[in-house]
This record gives sequence, C-alpha cells and structure tokens, in this order.
Amino acid sequence: MKKILIIEDEAIISFGYRLQLEQMGFQVTGSAASSAEAEQLMREEHPDAIMMDVYLKGEKTGLDLAREIRHNDKLPIVFLTASNKPEIVEGIKNLGGCHYLLKPIDPDGLNQVLHRIMQGDA
Repeated sequence: MKKILIIEDEAIISFGYRLQLEQMGFQVTGSAASSAEAEQLMREEHPDAIMMDVYLKGEKTGLDLAREIRHNDKLPIVFLTASNKPEIVEGIKNLGGCHYLLKPIDPDGLNQVLHRIMQGDA
C-alpha cells in the first residue's frame, strides 16, 4: 500500500483528505500543519508521496518546503491550493516533479494524479 503524508494547516480539511485517500486505497502516514511537523513526519514515516497546501503555518510556505524535499528526496508532491495566481502556478511548475489541483478538490482527479505519480508516469 502506498503511503502519503498530508501537509495542510486546516485540521478539518486534512481529515477530509485522509478519508478520501483511505477510500482510494492509500495509507496516510500522518498529517502536519507546518513545515517543522512535516519534516519530522517525513523522517519518521518515509512516505511515498506528499499532498500539500501552498500556505502552511510557520515561517516556510509549501513552496519553500517542496524545494527542500525535491532537493533531498525527490518525493512526488501534489499541491492542493485555492490559488491560481500565476506566481504560485509557476512556482509549482519550476520545482519539477510537482503537480497541483485547485480546491475544492475533485476526488476522481486526485485519484488519477496520485495513481499516475505512484506508477512513475507523471
């Protein structure tokens, strides 16, 4: 079973993602609201992929954290964001290996993206 870490600063939204992912057959290794929590969970749980919001609690944004993750681990990342600002979209594209879906998230679209990246097709 593929393991996914959720990085989302809104607890109720994170819980909803957990339920969706589990229904899709993924294992959720944990949920973090800040980059510091996420870094700790990544060391402990070794996820296969990450679902992350662009805006997080703390000093680092999701884009900052993703740069570190992609530099060190090359884990696939799916950003879930309500923002379609050009600077956000370009920032995600420039990271390489990252995808994004606009909120509210379409469960079928999320399922397709996650299965593609888990198979190495995206």
